[in-house]
Amino acid sequence: MKHKKLPLFAMLLCTLIAASACGGTGDGDTKPEETQSQKTDNTSASQTEEVDALTARMNVSDNLEAADFGGRVFRILGDDACEDYYTQKEETGDALDDAVYARNSAISDRFNVQIEAAVFPEDQLTKKLKNSVMANDDEYQLFAGHIIHAGNAVCDSIYYNWYDIPHIDFSKPWWPQSNVEDLTYDGKAFIVMGDFALSTIDSTYCFYYNKQIAQDYDLPDLYETVNSGKWTIDRLAEISKSVYRDLDGDGNADADDLYGYAIWARSPINTYLWAFGEKLGKKQKDGTIALDYFNDKVVDIYQKLNDFSWNTPGVYMDIASVTGINEDNVAMTMFRNNQVLFMPNTFNSAATALRDFETDYGILPYPKWDEAQDGYYTMVDGGHEGLAVPVSVKDVEFVGTITEALNAESYKRTVPVFYDIVLKTKGSRDEQSVAMLDMIFANRIFDFGYVYGEFGAAFWVQYLMEKKSADIASYYQKNHASYDKKIAKAIEFFEEYEKP
Repeated sequence: MKHKKLPLFAMLLCTLIAASACGGTGDGDTKPEETQSQKTDNTSASQTEEVDALTARMNVSDNLEAADFGGRVFRILGDDACEDYYTQKEETGDALDDAVYARNSAISDRFNVQIEAAVFPEDQLTKKLKNSVMANDDEYQLFAGHIIHAGNAVCDSIYYNWYDIPHIDFSKPWWPQSNVEDLTYDGKAFIVMGDFALSTIDSTYCFYYNKQIAQDYDLPDLYETVNSGKWTIDRLAEISKSVYRDLDGDGNADADDLYGYAIWARSPINTYLWAFGEKLGKKQKDGTIALDYFNDKVVDIYQKLNDFSWNTPGVYMDIASVTGINEDNVAMTMFRNNQVLFMPNTFNSAATALRDFETDYGILPYPKWDEAQDGYYTMVDGGHEGLAVPVSVKDVEFVGTITEALNAESYKRTVPVFYDIVLKTKGSRDEQSVAMLDMIFANRIFDFGYVYGEFGAAFWVQYLMEKKSADIASYYQKNHASYDKKIAKAIEFFEEYEKP
């Protein structure tokens, strides 16, 4: 998936200061019994809560000491589709552009540094980096590249171990904990995720739901269903099969009808593997990583997904967008036409396909496998960036300082704008969905077996679902050897790596 700069619905800064300042409460007009005094008190409380949340975010210290780098250039080698996430030459009036400009200006002023970016198509980035490393020219201080291409190049010895970079603190909230829990092996991590890589935010998978359809079908509070731990695949199937209507009256269940659930049968359906608590590469108690993607639970997952996807009334599988029969994402088009209750997709969708969508929608995490599962999980689409430090870097103190600062300031200045892009509905914020976003972002999984497995087992779910097949056993027997070999090579590199 390509990541283009997200257009904004409107000016969002007022929403960053107070949820209700742009007008509306998120629940329609003021209730008749609500007095003006009560309305004022509620607005004031909402403003205080919002300001407090943003102030708390701004007040998280990066613990970086003052430094003057004498106007040195910090150059990022990155994806041309994410160029506007890296630098902005001036304020434009676009809230996200201005947040990026403010972030970089704050760092430039604080450390006397110039932040620049050189961008290329995603499939050229690792080649550009290899050439730079071979020339030993220290041209780039930070690499931000397509995660699978970046992972595929790990054995080329072009990245520093992040644990050898000073000032990087993975305990801080701008670094997802999956960096430590899933991408660190033998005390080493070569590719990590941070809030500076804004594509890891916009490419995160979630569930959108149409609030009007939910109301029409008298559904219970779905946020409460999530919070009570009862949002499971079985509950999703139960609700979905109760929502279907033959809108065109032709007697055929097709893309012109109303459904409880519709999905593009590619990456959104792959996400279920992680949502159900599985990983391709699993960290063991001794810190090693073992491949464990073919077990009894995984077999059950494939069977349940296949049955849910193809045999459940109220479910529409968007295969046309996969096969090229239709150039548009049919599931998204149906959602925009108020034909779908639930639709999984990335947060990017809120600011692109849904930016003019007039119906109120809510955001939920992917469902759990069952109520016993310990939390709600998700993954990030494979087109997102991974961050790495080239081994040609001469001054790791400089690079560590500015990289930590970029991620910290992104957490403080740019990520809150993404929240408003995703959640802005008719001028107000759905604060329950804010809590859902916090939950979703805190539980993103960056799987070792995904990052270093090229285009392998991470995509098996979609390959089988397209064929209406649950036969993971046969597919595993035919395909696991090459994938296992790939991961084994990466693990061997981790184990034999020596600090440059």
